[in-house]
Amino acid sequence: MSNTRPLVIGALFTIMAALFQSLPVIFSEVFVLFTIFSAIPIYIVARINPKAGVLSYLVAAMLIMIISTHEGLFFLFTNGVIGCSLGISSSYTNKKAIICASSSIILTVTLSIMNYGIGIPVFGTKLPGALYLQLFILFLFSVLYNVIYSYLGDFIYKKLVKYNVFRK
Repeated sequence: MSNTRPLVIGALFTIMAALFQSLPVIFSEVFVLFTIFSAIPIYIVARINPKAGVLSYLVAAMLIMIISTHEGLFFLFTNGVIGCSLGISSSYTNKKAIICASSSIILTVTLSIMNYGIGIPVFGTKLPGALYLQLFILFLFSVLYNVIYSYLGDFIYKKLVKYNVFRK
């Protein structure tokens, strides 16, 4: 694959990710559930080409920040991280346990930064218990979220490959 093709695919999927993440801002909060799909385009690009995936993640975050800082932060620390880490991990190995474990650790770290560093409650409210219990809850959530995303992203990626979307 030439250098141009991953960049063009990355640009198209970057726009898709930015649109999915911006739906609640553009239309209304009714569309907030669609923001979970913003990680799928980043996952696909990162799986095809890890460098293009990181670039797509950063450009999508900047585009979303222009529209809404709040949604941009959420993308930067949640959905974008999931798509990028799962895609990069999937491009290097096919072992689901390693892919999900590494992505879960990265997501737990970014959720902790968002929850404790920036002060934006990830679940909308403060988590109960001591700090260790809160981190454990974040990690369990990260594992569950990454496993679901891994299978969903794999399913969509394989369908796109089956229909020759990325053919030369």
